[in-house]
Amino acid sequence: MVAGLNLHLPNAQVHGLVGLNGSGKTTLLQLICGRPVSQSGRVQWQGEKPSHRSVAFLETTNYFYHYMTGQEYLELFAHQNPKFDVAAFNALFQLPLNQLTDTHSTEMKKKLAFMVTLSLDRPLIILDEPFNGVDLETSFLFNKAIGLLRQRGKTVIVTLHIYESLTGLCDQIHHLVDGNIGDTYQQENFGELGDKMLASPGQQYQDKWDKARGK
Repeated sequence: MVAGLNLHLPNAQVHGLVGLNGSGKTTLLQLICGRPVSQSGRVQWQGEKPSHRSVAFLETTNYFYHYMTGQEYLELFAHQNPKFDVAAFNALFQLPLNQLTDTHSTEMKKKLAFMVTLSLDRPLIILDEPFNGVDLETSFLFNKAIGLLRQRGKTVIVTLHIYESLTGLCDQIHHLVDGNIGDTYQQENFGELGDKMLASPGQQYQDKWDKARGK
C-alpha cells in the first residue's frame, strides 16, 4: 500500500527505488503502469495518464508461453517497433532464439524479457529487480544498456534489493518508507542514504528483539 505519496521524476534520468519488503514498491510500480490497484490518487506522465504505449515494464518474474521459441516470443511484440534489430541486439545477448523458452535457464529468460522491454522503445521504462538471476557479465551488459537508455532520453525506474548496485547507475534514488517517499537523494548524497538503509533494518530488528524479551 502507498499513502500520501508524492513523487516527481525528471525526464531522461535513471531513478532508483529502494525500500524494505512491504514498503509499497510493487504497488507504486503497478500504479505507474496504469494497472488497477485499490488505491486512490493520480499518476501522470507528460500530462496524461500512463498507458501501455508510454510504459514498458520488466517484472521481477517473467512469464513465457509454453512451446514458443525466443524468436516467436520477440515477434509477438515486433509490430510495435518494426525498426528493432533483433539480430544486432542478440549479438550482445547471445540467446538461442530458435529454441523453446521452456528450455531456457533463468538468466536466459531474464535476458529475453529484457530484450523485449528494449524493443518496445517506450519513453518510460520500469525495471523491477532486473539483475535477479543473472551473472556478473549480464549485469554489466544490463548496466550499459540502462546507461544508453538515459542517453536516448528515456526515463528509467529501477528497483533493487542491493543498494550498492544502484549508486553507480542512478541519477536519483528515492527511499520508500511505509508507503511514502521518505527522501529523494542526489548522487552527492548517496552515502547518506546508504547509512540510513543500514541503520533502518538494524533498528527494527532491535525493537522487535526487545519487544520479544519483554523490554
